[in-house]
Order: sequence, then structure tokens, then C-alpha cells
Amino acid sequence: TTLAENALRMWRFIVIAVTLFIQHVHGVNLVAYISQFGLHGEIHFSLSSDYKRIQIETRLETTLQYPDQIWSWSIHLLPVDYSDPNPRRRCEAKKLGTQILFFDDALGYLTLPGNETSKWQTEFTLTGDRGLWGKSLLLSNPNTGFRICATITTRDSSLEHIAEARFIAPVAGSIYFRWLAAKETDHADTLIYSNLYHVQDLSRKTGNSPFTQHVWKIYVTDILSSDNERLEENCNVLQQVFDPKNKGSGKGIGDIDSRLGKLKIATNPHVQELRIIFRDDSLVLLPSDIAGPKRQLYLVLFDTNNPENFLACAKIRDVKPKKLKAFINGGGIKGEITISQRSRFDPTWLNFSMSAASNDLESNLLYARNVASFRITTLPPNPIGTNQSTFCASGGSVYNPLNLDLSLLPPPGFGTQDQYPVGDLTGKLQNRSRQEEHTFYIPGASSELSGTYWDVFLPLEGPHSVGHRGLSVQKFNRSQPSNITEDIWTCSFLTFYHPMQDKVPLPMVTAQILFNYPIVGRVLLRQAQDDPSEDTVILFEYLIHADGSALNNSMGHRWAIHDQAPGKDFYNWTGRCLSTGEIYNPYKVNFDEKSPEKTCTGRVGSVCRLGDLWSRLGTLNIAGSVVEAQTHSRMLFVDRNLPLTGYNNIMGKSLVIYDDFGPKARGERLACSKIGSQFRRKAVARDWYSNGELLSVAGKLEMIQQSEYDVTGLIVELKGLSENSGYHVHMTPVESDLEFPCEDSTLYGHWNPRQVDPKQSPSPAKGSTDQYEMGDLSGKFGTLDELYQKSSYYNDTLLPLFGYESVIGRSIVIHKKEKNLRWACSTIERGYSPSEAREIRAIASFHHPAGYAYGYIRLTQLISTDGSQSDTVIETNLQYPGKNDRNVSYNHNWKVYVNPVGVDAAVAQVATRCVAGGYVWNPYYTQLADPLNEELYRQECGPNNPLRCYVGDISARLGPIDIGNRRQVFTDPNLPLEGTESAVGRSFVIFGANFSQDRFACANIEPDHDIVKYINIQKPPRFVVAQFLEDVRHVMGVPKWMLSIDSRKTKTLHSGACVQMIIHFKGPEAHKIEQDFSRLIGSGRLDAPSIYIPGFVNTRRKKTLSYKVCGVRDPNERNVRPGKMAENGQRCNYASTLILFSVILTVIHSIS
Repeated sequence: TTLAENALRMWRFIVIAVTLFIQHVHGVNLVAYISQFGLHGEIHFSLSSDYKRIQIETRLETTLQYPDQIWSWSIHLLPVDYSDPNPRRRCEAKKLGTQILFFDDALGYLTLPGNETSKWQTEFTLTGDRGLWGKSLLLSNPNTGFRICATITTRDSSLEHIAEARFIAPVAGSIYFRWLAAKETDHADTLIYSNLYHVQDLSRKTGNSPFTQHVWKIYVTDILSSDNERLEENCNVLQQVFDPKNKGSGKGIGDIDSRLGKLKIATNPHVQELRIIFRDDSLVLLPSDIAGPKRQLYLVLFDTNNPENFLACAKIRDVKPKKLKAFINGGGIKGEITISQRSRFDPTWLNFSMSAASNDLESNLLYARNVASFRITTLPPNPIGTNQSTFCASGGSVYNPLNLDLSLLPPPGFGTQDQYPVGDLTGKLQNRSRQEEHTFYIPGASSELSGTYWDVFLPLEGPHSVGHRGLSVQKFNRSQPSNITEDIWTCSFLTFYHPMQDKVPLPMVTAQILFNYPIVGRVLLRQAQDDPSEDTVILFEYLIHADGSALNNSMGHRWAIHDQAPGKDFYNWTGRCLSTGEIYNPYKVNFDEKSPEKTCTGRVGSVCRLGDLWSRLGTLNIAGSVVEAQTHSRMLFVDRNLPLTGYNNIMGKSLVIYDDFGPKARGERLACSKIGSQFRRKAVARDWYSNGELLSVAGKLEMIQQSEYDVTGLIVELKGLSENSGYHVHMTPVESDLEFPCEDSTLYGHWNPRQVDPKQSPSPAKGSTDQYEMGDLSGKFGTLDELYQKSSYYNDTLLPLFGYESVIGRSIVIHKKEKNLRWACSTIERGYSPSEAREIRAIASFHHPAGYAYGYIRLTQLISTDGSQSDTVIETNLQYPGKNDRNVSYNHNWKVYVNPVGVDAAVAQVATRCVAGGYVWNPYYTQLADPLNEELYRQECGPNNPLRCYVGDISARLGPIDIGNRRQVFTDPNLPLEGTESAVGRSFVIFGANFSQDRFACANIEPDHDIVKYINIQKPPRFVVAQFLEDVRHVMGVPKWMLSIDSRKTKTLHSGACVQMIIHFKGPEAHKIEQDFSRLIGSGRLDAPSIYIPGFVNTRRKKTLSYKVCGVRDPNERNVRPGKMAENGQRCNYASTLILFSVILTVIHSIS
């Protein structure tokens, strides 16, 4: 009885809530946005003041090209699909469905001039069986045949909700569920759009019927089900129809067919599509259950021939709004441009917030006078292979998928949006959307865009999506008053952000494909994380012929995803890439090779094999040289059915590029490579060193960048600040054994790879990021003046964690305000979880006493759990041998050779020095067909084409190094330290100064371990830590970089009688060095050096050490006998096993 009473109360509450809510919905306003064929504006639909009729209000304007217009207007069943930018195709009758209302009879034609701002009242309804909401408004010109269409929707995004069930096989297509005012369980109207078709042509089996009919129901997963994503692979696991009110068989909410009838599915989509709309008032509870954490809803289709069997099923997924952001921060201007779209059935909204970087009145007026246009470019700017002057130009021309003639465009704001390229934002938006809020610096006399605009030709999903492209701002060039032109001012990337959290980037999965032979190139694939139903963007950064056999551009290359990862046959002369298997086809789609256009086209991509990319996206071009790569081979595609996560994802498979005109023996496959992962980069500075003062700072600087095509998020969380001001990225990592580790003599100046003159930089936080040194964080975002703690988040458009300019491996320095003194510093290290990745280290140690260089080259790389590799960070620290040798030489080329070296590293004759190294390491056979053509190699290999270089040719990618000068840090995208091709076990060869071709010095690349120990040493009079270390190194025969201390942890014990230190043992022999050190400290003697140097014996090496270590008691308390109490009250216990030193902690970092 209690349960029944509670249920009755709940039902009454729901009825009252729904009634009140429907009364609220009566006030909803519907609108259709129009900008086609010379007519621009809005048509609004709302309840009249007496709530009995519908009021229609027009806010329209014509263009100068079409001043006189007459339109017949009507309502059609289906909404407009705004993902199609073709104005004629989107308004076809088969796309809009049946006409249900005709306005001409009741209201007459829509004529202009005359009806720009008019009002009518009619008997139509906003919702219901013949309601306007969710349908399309069609305007037809009886004289010209022009058709204008628009979805009738709401302006308030909170009033609508949409979900999708996407089918892949054996039925493909989507069913959309759309609710008006769907919040929790309340709703006002529910529409269902269906467009499904069989993947295989069933027209013959069905007697040439254009469709089949199927029972369809909504099922719910078991609450204990742990792997709901796998259910689409095997629907039979689903057992329960969705019936939360327990109404019984055939009466539940999930029994859609009982209310709406069977669902029609097209038998051949190439012949006829079936776009159907339903209205269902019973789907009240569905919106709140879609995104539920415990149970998932699935739409199930039943087999016609076997009614008890499932034919297909699809998860009902919540369709979240799409949001793009472009952060403009360059050329002295700043701003943020946000682009959002609720669904493919809604127009796109833009918001511009732009100003001069200083944001003062004079600068803002100057910005308004100079700004010429805003454009979305076909490609994103290239962040790696370009320099500062060509960065924005690499985005290409304005995005123009319909190939409109740019010479025939109307002036900005004088045409309708269909007359401009999709990416021409200024052309489409200038002087438009007057009903929205705008704040202009120079109203009516500037090309600036400010505030909110709508755009009906700017899709954020589908093959013509503007996501992941570039956004460019142009300025007027008035150098010739008679011929004013436009120049690129600055640019940015268009990246997706979380729809509900304005400052949170949408987490993305990024796949990477690297081609090494016989073409070189890089491909990135990106998709929203854990959502395989979202679009996948495919960006070909470049493809270049690299084996020396082809120097001309080639076009029309087919490409596909294949089943298997490639084997060693990627470079075969015969039967190349056969190891990759067949085109990936997990859904067993039939393909007619004789008539491919009948089975797979871009228009109906779901009937293609999943890996068949050329049929639905088009073919590729391969450049003959690096000069042509940007314009000829750089391309971007968007595919709706290419999952990077979930079941049937393509990770670990291969991308094969075909050549239909190659040698028969080789076969049609030109090149192949594995689809691997590229993970986001995270860097953190939190291990702080003081610069001779008491350390009070705590906290971190954290940098996160999802890919090189995303801005870097900078998190600053600092405490314990004290009269500080600037903080910057400096050039090199902190040397932990120095007493003053933050000084200019070791960390040098700010990281400034673009050679910005700091004297020309604006005041802090008054300029754009490109006006400051790349490492000048306090210049970009403001100083630490008068702060004791700081917690802030910034978007930095110039703080890369990818590529040559990466800040990983460098350092952060915090300065005092007084005299700009360096106060604290920390190395910028990779941030990762041990469950995600591991960092491996290698070192080439130049310590041969008879060698010609002294120092090291240290390398680090992050290896993810799936085997994918990060860029390699390289630190060089090379001097001339001799304690007092201060010679400096410049421009030494350096390369990795295939073999290790031995005694030949110290040979006096240059001709025979380092000969054991062999030749430059070239594992991918670059330029194999023409290996002696040095001129061609020098032209093609470089920083902008790193894969075209031999892997071992470091200086060609990174530039030369100096000896006897400063430490240097480099980032190399093509130097693996692990895997089938690894630099470890080979050798570095350094050539003579000023680009000499003579071998100068060499050393082997070996694993770099790191063992850490605490040690307590008795402190004799005039004890100096540096002298102690030098004495230990001399006896052990090790260089200083293999045995060092952490200066922060050095402290005195026992009233100054002892000193405690942390010792680091590093290098390939770190384990042996640690053992020898323990032996030396324990016995005071070491008979043999810890490191074997081929062909060298140091006859002057001391074998003994006079230092002693502290025990567990104060050495000053010599008269206290065992078992008695010392003066401090502690009991002294002298066990016979007392060790001369105590190891408190041992941490080993090594490469496996």
C-alpha cells in the first residue's frame, strides 16, 4: 500500500510539473534563419498575445543584386541538414520531405520590397502533429526557380535536446531523437528522424521493393553490464525492452513499433533514400536515461524474415553541441573567436571578442582601422615545418569547398552567405546579424567583427566541417593608396572545446602515421576521445618521394586502411607491403571492383569497406620535392566512419598508398606504415632549487598540449613567493650539483628561438605572445609583483611541447624584483604516469683522456605503453680536454654512425679516427635509388623535412653544435632510442669546426642509468664538497657527469661533525660505479678504475681515499659506552655489524 501511495504521489507530481512546463513552453519562440539567393534575415514564429494563434514576424532584407523578390512559402516535414554547404542540394525536395503546410493561400506570397518587417497571425501550431518546430521552411521563387530552406528551431539551446542511434552494418544510417524543452523528464514535443539503408543491395531479394519493413524497439542494458560498447557487435546480449513504468509487453516506452508502426529501411541507397519523420509523445523519460552512468539504451531492429532475431542494434548517444575556439594572439592583437553548433540541423553561431593587445583606446582604434578580414583557411597553419614568416601562409587559401569563383564575390556584407566561400567570415557576417549585440570601436566604418553572429553555411560536422582548420586575420596594406591590398596579420588553429566548460579543450585521440620509404611523410588522425561515432579528421602534413627515383609530383594515388601492421616488406622491390593484408573490412561489405561507383561513393560512405578511403574521400598527391610539399601534398579530410577507439578501431593497422603505374614486379602498393598513437604532451616544473638563498617557493608550473595543432595550457600554481617579479623559460636544464644552479653561467638567457628583441617588447601583459621572447612568461601574462602566491591558467599560443622549439628539457627561473636577481629554478620535465609511459635515457660520454672532446651528449625519450615514441630531447655539453682548456670552436656537424667505436676514438690521424663507426645510420634506405647524389640530398633533407634525412644525420635536422661554448638543448622528432631501429648501441661522430668533413671526436651511445644514495661523511677541517667529489672521481676514474650530488640535500649533522649528501651515479656503468664507491668508502681503497677505457691506463691515478664516513652516533661522543645514555638522552648501541656508512634510499632509473 505504501508503494502504491508513493507511486500515486509521484505521478501527480509529474502531471503537475508537465502541465506547468507546457504552460512555459507556450512562450517558446521559433525562428528560421535565412541567407540565400539575395534574401537575408530571420522569420520568427511565436504565440500571439491571446495564446490562441501563431504570430509570424519577418525581419528580412534583400541585396543590391536581387532587390525585387517574390517567394512562395511552405512547411516541409524534415529539417535542413546544415552539414551540406551546397545551397541547392540541401534544399532538394527529397531532402526536405513532404509539404505539410502551405502559407500562400492564407498569407499570400512573401514579396520584397514590402514584407521586410511584417506580421501575420494564423491558425497553425508551434508543436504537435502539424506543428512547426523541427520542420523546415521552404521559400520558392516562381520566376527563377530558386529555393531557400531553413530549419524552424529555437534560439535558446537549453530548450532542445538531441540523440542519435547510428547504425553501421548490416544496416547503415542514423535515427535522430529530438526533444523540445527536454529537461529531465519534462518535454513538449518529440520528433524522430530516420534515414536507414541496407549496406548490401537487397532490391532483387525483395522483388525490387525500394524498402523493407522492420519491428524496432528500445532496449536497456543490464545494470551490471561492464562492457556496453561491445553490445553493438553482438546485440543478442540485450534482453530487456525499456519499460521503466512496467506497463507490460508491447506497452513500454521502448515499444516504439507498437505506437508508430514498422520502420522502413531503403534497400539500395544509390537508387533511393528513405527519410522519414515520426512524432512520439511517449518518449518522456528518454532524455534523462541517454547519458545515465549505469544503464545504456539501444535501438534494436528486428529481422523481417526471422521476427525473433535481431538484425542490428545501435547505442542511443547523446548528441552534444560542437564548439570551436580560435585564440588570436599575435601581431599586437588579441582575442577569442568561438564557433558553436547545436546539431547538424541547426545554424552555427559565432562570437568575436577582439582588441589590441594593450586594449587601450588608441590601440583599439588603430586595430579597427587596420583589420581587413577574418577567414577560415583550408588547412591549419603548419607548426613544425615552417618558420615565423611562413607559418600563417601555410594554412592555405580561404576554405572554399564549392570552388566559388573568388573574382565574382560581392563586397563583404552585400551578398547572402551562399555567395561567399564557407571560410569567408567577413564576407558573410559584416554588417549582418543586426538583431544581435555588437560593440564596435568604429561603428559602421570598419571591417571589424564583434559580438554574436549566425551563419547557415558554416558546418562543424560532416565532410565539410571547419573543425581543425585554421583561422586567419588580415590587415590592410596601404603602402600604395591607389591599390590597397590585404596582408596576413596573424592566425590560429580552430580546435574543439568542451561544449559545457568554456576553458576546457575537448580531449582528443590522435593517431600518427610516419612514412619512411620510398616516400616520406606524416599523417595525423584526430577524433574526440572515447567517442568513435564522432568525425575523424585526417591531416596529411606532407608526402614526398624520397628514394631518389622520382623527382616529379604525382597525383591520383589511391589509399586505404589494411588489416595488418606492415612487416619488413615495406621496402621490397617485389611484392611490396603484402604483409599488410587486405583492405580493412570488419563489417564484410561486398565491393564490386568492376563497378566501384555502384557500391561505394562519398555520398553514401557507409556502404564502403571501412578501410576504403579513396572511394569516399578522394585520392592523394605526392610531391617530388620538399619545395612542392606544402602546396601539392598537404591535405585535410573528414570521415564519419573511421573509429580510433572502441571496437573495430583502426589503431595498430596500416595505411597503404597505391601507385597504379608502378613496376609490375613491385605490385600496386607503393608504401605502407603502421597506424600508431601520438599522446598529449605534459611538462612540469616543480622540483625547485634555490640560488644560494633559503628556498621558500613551492608549487608548480604545468604545461599541457594535446598536439602541435593545439594551444598550450599553462597552469601556474606558486606559493611562498617573496618580493619576486619575472619568471621565464631558460635555455638549459638545472645542474643539480651547483651551489648557485640558477645563474646565467649555467642556464643562460631566456629561451628565444625566434630571436625577438626584448628591448622592443611591450610592457608585461600589454602585447601579444609573438612580441615577447618565447620563454618570457611574465612578459606574456604579467609579473609576480607583490604576490605571495599565484594560481592562474593561461592559453599560450607560443609555448610548444612538440617540435624543434619545445621547452621540455629546459628550465624555469623565478627572479627577484630587486636587480632582477635569479632566486629559484627548476628543470621542465616530462609529466606522465608510470602506468601510461616510461622515460628512457641514453648517453654518449666523451671521457677518453686522449680524446679530442670532453663532455657528454645526453638523450631522453618517452615510450608509451603501446610502444609509441615522443620526440627525443638531446642535451650537449662538450668542452676541449684539459682542466684549464678554454678553447671554443663552432659549427661542428654531428651524426649517428651505425657501429660503436673503440680505440680509434683517440687515434691522432684524422683519416683513421672513428673509422670503426662505419657510415651514417640510414635504417629506412632514404635515397636508396640514387645514393651518390649529394646535391639532391642536401636540397631535400632539412628541419622542414626531417624524415627525408638519414636518421643519423642529426646536424641536418637540428643544426651544428659548438665545443667549448655553452650547453645546448635540442628536440629531435626522428631519433628513436628503442624498438627495431634504435640509436642505442651505435656511436656519435662529431666533425671538425666550421662544417669540416673530417672526423673530430666520437663516443658510443649507451644506456644512461641513475642510481641515488644518501651518504654521511665525517667533516674534516676545511671540508669542501666540491673537493671531496673531485677526489672521489679521480680515484674512481669517472667523469663528473657520472658522479654528482644534489646540492639542495647537502646538510651538516652531529653539530657540524658530519655532512650528509645525496650522491647520483649515472651512465651505462652506474651499477658498477655505485658498488665501487661503496667499496672505496668502506675500505678507503680502490685498486682498479670503475670505467674501462680501451687502450688507456692512468698510471697517475691514486688508489686510496682519506675521507671517512659517519656511523650512527655523533663522533664527538667518544666516551659514552655501549648501553649508556648520551648527553642528548639517546641510547647509543654499537653493534658489531655497524657499517661505515648508511644507505638510506636507493632509486634506480634505467632503460630496460
